[in-house]
Amino acid sequence: MFLSQLKVTDYHVRSTVVSRYAVTTVQSSVWNQLPVVKEAAFEVDLPSSAFISNFTITSNGKVYVAQVTERATARKIYDAAKKQGKTAGLVATKSREIEKFRVAVSVPSGTRMSFLLAYEELLSRRLGRYELSLGLRPGQLVQNLTVDVRISERTGISFIKVLPLKTSRLISNNNPVQFSPTVKQQSNISSKGLNADFIIQYDVDLKDLMGDIQVYDGYFVHYFAPRGLPVVPKDVIFVIDISGSMIGNKIKQTKQAMTTILGDLREGDHFNIITFSDKVQTWKKGRTVRATRQNVREAQEFVRRIMAEGWTNINAALLSAAQLLNPSSSSSRLVSSRVPLVIFLTDGEATIGVTSGDIILNNARKALGSASLFGLAFGDDADLLLLKRLALENGGVARMVYEDADAALQLKGFYDEVASPLLSDIQLSYLDDQAFDVTRSLFPNYFQGSELVVAGRVRPGVQDLKVSMSATDLKEEVKLENDVDVSHEKGSGSEGSLDCLEDLERISSFVHRLWAYFTIRELSVAKLNTTDPSAQRLLTEKATNLSLKYNFVTPFTSLVVVKPDAEEPTTTPPMANPTTTAATSTHKPAAFLRKHRLQSKHSQCNENMLCGSG
Repeated sequence: MFLSQLKVTDYHVRSTVVSRYAVTTVQSSVWNQLPVVKEAAFEVDLPSSAFISNFTITSNGKVYVAQVTERATARKIYDAAKKQGKTAGLVATKSREIEKFRVAVSVPSGTRMSFLLAYEELLSRRLGRYELSLGLRPGQLVQNLTVDVRISERTGISFIKVLPLKTSRLISNNNPVQFSPTVKQQSNISSKGLNADFIIQYDVDLKDLMGDIQVYDGYFVHYFAPRGLPVVPKDVIFVIDISGSMIGNKIKQTKQAMTTILGDLREGDHFNIITFSDKVQTWKKGRTVRATRQNVREAQEFVRRIMAEGWTNINAALLSAAQLLNPSSSSSRLVSSRVPLVIFLTDGEATIGVTSGDIILNNARKALGSASLFGLAFGDDADLLLLKRLALENGGVARMVYEDADAALQLKGFYDEVASPLLSDIQLSYLDDQAFDVTRSLFPNYFQGSELVVAGRVRPGVQDLKVSMSATDLKEEVKLENDVDVSHEKGSGSEGSLDCLEDLERISSFVHRLWAYFTIRELSVAKLNTTDPSAQRLLTEKATNLSLKYNFVTPFTSLVVVKPDAEEPTTTPPMANPTTTAATSTHKPAAFLRKHRLQSKHSQCNENMLCGSG
C-alpha cells in the first residue's frame, strides 16, 4: 500500500508453483508527480510459512539489492545507515501467523521508484486441495495491475479453480492463470483500490500409494498422500476454555462451531468434552463415549449451557484430557484400537494453578502418551507459543483462530482437517548408505486430504533410491517398498534466489530450496523444544548458515537495504509497461476476492488457459 498522494503506476503479482513449491514476486512502481519530496510505504502481507528471498528498489535506473545477513549484523548496518541520514529498511520475521513486509522511502519530486519483493513457501494440502493466496493491496486504483500464476505438477493437475469458479477438469500438467482488471473493474470493488486476496485452489493426480518421489541434482522430495483408504475411528477430547475472557462473541462462536462439529462425528468415534476456567468440568466422568445420536444430542445440549467465567487453568485441563485417553482400567486396551486426539482451544495464557510453560509442557508430555494434541489459539491474546510447543511435542499442530465474523467456520474448518485419520505411526524410510540430511520422516498420523512431505539428499553414485513405508491402518500394519531411478533425474538450477520469470522447465532447483526450507524450519522447531544453551547455539548456527546460503529471511536472519537519497529526479512521467501479458478471451468468468478473510465482491478474471500435453 502506498500513501494516496503518490501515484502507483504498476502493480504486478507473479507466482510460479512447481510441485507445491511457490515462488512469488510482488512488483510495484510509484511516481511522485508532486513538486515536493514524499514518502512511499510499500507493504505486502505474507503467508506465515513463507521465507522472503529477495527485495530490490529501483530508482532512476539504479538497483539497490537488499542483503540477507545474520540478525545482529543487519541491525548494525541499518542503524549506521540511519545515523548517516540514508533511507534504510530492516525486515525480521515475527511470531505471528501473518507476516507483513513494510519499507518506507522518500521519493523526490518527478522520480519513479520500483519495488520488488520475492518470497517462497511450500503449499500445504488441506481438505484435499492446495491453496495459493496472493494479497492484492496496492492502496489505490492502478492503471496497470496484473496477476500471473503458473502451476506445474509432474503427476498432473486434477482440478484448479479461482474462487468461486466451479471445479473444472483439466488434462494439463501446467496451468497458467492470469488476472488483469481494468481501473473500472477495480473501482467496482472499491474506489480506494483493491484490498483483497486472490485465491487459487487445486489438487494433483496421485495414483501411486507410495506417493510422488522427485530427485534432482542430489536432492529428493517425497510427497506422500495416499487416497481411497478407510477412515480409522478416533478417540477425541474437546478441551474448551470458558474463562472470563471468552465472554461475548468468542464463546458464542465456539458453541456454534462445537454444535456442528459434534453432529459430524462418526458413530465409530468416541468422544468427550472438557471445559475449563479456574475449575475443570468433564461432561462424562472417567471415559469417552460412543458417538451415538443420543450421546451427540446430550453433548450438544451440554455445549449450549456453557457460560464463560473465571481464570485459566491450562495444566489441569490437559491432565484431565490425558486421564480420559489413558485410563488405568482395562478399557485402555480398547482405546488403543482408535486414534487418540486432543483438540485444545484457549484465548489466553495460564493464569491459575501451574502457570510455568516448561512445567505445563513436561506434564503434558508425560500424561498424553501417544495422543496427538492440536492447539487452537483464539485471538491475539492467546499463548500461541505455548500451544505450538505443546503441539510439536505431542504430534500435532497449532493454529491461530482470528476474531472475525467467520471464527466459527475457522474452528469447524480446522476440525475437518483432522476428522478423518487414515493411517497412524507412519515411517518413511530411506537407506542410510543412499540418503542423508533427511528431514522428519516419522509421523503419528495421516489425515484424509492432507499430505506428508520429506526432503533429503542423495549420496553420490546412487543409481536407485530405495524407499520404504510402514504404517497402521484400520485393520493391520501396512508395509510398502519402492525403488526410484536416480540416474536420469538431472536438474539445472543453482543455489541463488529463484527468478519467477524463468521457464518452468529450468527451475528444478526447487528441490534444493525446498530441502533447505524444510531443514531451517525443523532446526527452528528443535531450538524451540530445547532448553540446553549449547544445543540452542549449535542449532542457531546451522540454521543461520543455511538461511544465508539460500538467501532466506528466517527467524535467524534479517534483510536490510540501504538507499542513498541524493539522486537526480526524472523529467518525464513513467510509462505503464506491463511485465505480464493477460490471456485474451471473450469469456471472462467471475473471480473471487477475499477481503479481510471474508467473502467479498466479484471482479472479472480472464479465462483459465491450458498449456502442455496431458
